[in-house]
Amino acid sequence: MNVKVDPSSKIPLYQQLTQQLLLEIATGNLQNGDQLPSIRDLAGQTNLNLHTVHKSYKELQKRGIIAIKPHSKAFVIIEKSSKVKKANLQQISMKIEQIMVEANVLGISEHLLQQMFHENLRNYYTES
Repeated sequence: MNVKVDPSSKIPLYQQLTQQLLLEIATGNLQNGDQLPSIRDLAGQTNLNLHTVHKSYKELQKRGIIAIKPHSKAFVIIEKSSKVKKANLQQISMKIEQIMVEANVLGISEHLLQQMFHENLRNYYTES
């Protein structure tokens, strides 16, 4: 597992970690049923505070991506329920809306934003 966070980023560390773990799942490095490192182990590997890792794991649990068992054991689960899927889609929609607002504030046109989005999509799916 290759998880890295940038302490100098404006994005909170727990969000960076959450995104990195989601990327590991999306790319197949972590699959349904795989055990994640304990909170303590992952905190040590990433030089993060235990509470930061715990917050990230709780966020993934809330989204239905992982299950947390007693003694800090966490496992990847890919819930197929429509309720979880709907909640995940709503979160993604909110993030897209945040990007649109930021782009508007920065004076980026709709056309340029669409180009950037499509280019990033192509690059992501070509590399995956």
